[in-house]
Amino acid sequence: MTQQANTIIFEMSGADKDDIYDFRRGQGKIFRRVRDAIEQLKEEGAVDENAQPVIALVQKKKDKKGLLD
Repeated sequence: MTQQANTIIFEMSGADKDDIYDFRRGQGKIFRRVRDAIEQLKEEGAVDENAQPVIALVQKKKDKKGLLD
């Protein structure tokens, strides 16, 4: 899959449930990192000033361990 113009994809590792909760409310370390990265891209001219980011957070599902695993 090729990346389209004005498409921004971030991979944020190390986010836990509390970080995602904060992000949904517009606060926390993930929100600051995404905001800063988008501002930097706009300043560099990599994306349009009016670009609206769409952000999807994915949390890895924990494997269920059985009694004998």
